Amino acid sequence: MKRVGVDEIADELYGLAPEDFTSARDAAARAATDPAASKAIKALRKPTAAAHAVNVLVRDRSADIDELIALGEQLRTAMAGGDGDVRELTEQRRALVSDLAAQAPASVQADVAATLEAATADPELAAAVRSGRLVKPLHYAGFGALPDVTEAVAMPVRRKAKPAKGAAPAELDAARRRVLELAGTADDAQRRYEAAVRVAVEARAQLDAAEAERADAHRAAREAHAEAEKARRELGRLERR
Repeated sequence: MKRVGVDEIADELYGLAPEDFTSARDAAARAATDPAASKAIKALRKPTAAAHAVNVLVRDRSADIDELIALGEQLRTAMAGGDGDVRELTEQRRALVSDLAAQAPASVQADVAATLEAATADPELAAAVRSGRLVKPLHYAGFGALPDVTEAVAMPVRRKAKPAKGAAPAELDAARRRVLELAGTADDAQRRYEAAVRVAVEARAQLDAAEAERADAHRAAREAHAEAEKARRELGRLERR
C-alpha cells in the first residue's frame, strides 16, 4: 500500500467516533497487504474525546476553521506592528472560538476552546489542528515553549521553515508573548463571565419562582387563618346556646 493509502485510511479513522476507532483501525491494519503500511496503521493512536471533537469541527466546519487560522495570522501580523487592530482581531477570535467550541459536548468544551486558540498562536499548531488527526488537545497560553505537536497528532505535520533573517528582536518576542497571554486570559475571563450570567439568570428564575410560592403560601395562610377564626366564632356561638 502506498503512503497515500495510509493517509486516506487515517483521514477516515479520525472521522470516526472514538469508540469505533480501535476496531476499525485494527481491521484496516489486517487488510493492508504491505507490512510497512500495516504497521503504520496499527500505530495510529485513538483520539481523546476533546481531540475527536476538534477533528469533527475540521471536517464539518472547515471554512470556519480556515477563517480562525487566518485570524491567527492577522493577529500575529498586527502584534508585530503590521496592519490590523489587535483588540478587534482578538474579539473576532474569541467569538469564533466560542461559537465553534459550543458545538462540542459540554464536558470537553474547555479543551476544544484551548486547542482552537492554540491554532491561532503559531503556524505549526494551526497545521496540527487543520490536519484533522489530533489525538489529544493542545494548550498554549502564549508564553513558554510551544506544545509538542508530535505528541498531539497521529502523523507528522510538516514544519514550516522559519527565516533566519529578519527575526524579531527579543523585546518584540516578549511583547508578542505578553499580548497572547493577556488575550488568552481575556478569553478565559469572558467565558467565566458568560457562565456567571447563565448562573445568574437561572438563580433569578429560581428566586422569582420562590417569591411566587411565598406569596401563594402567604395568601393560603391568611385564608386558612380566616377560616379558622370563623370556625372558632361559630363554635363559641354554639357553646353559648
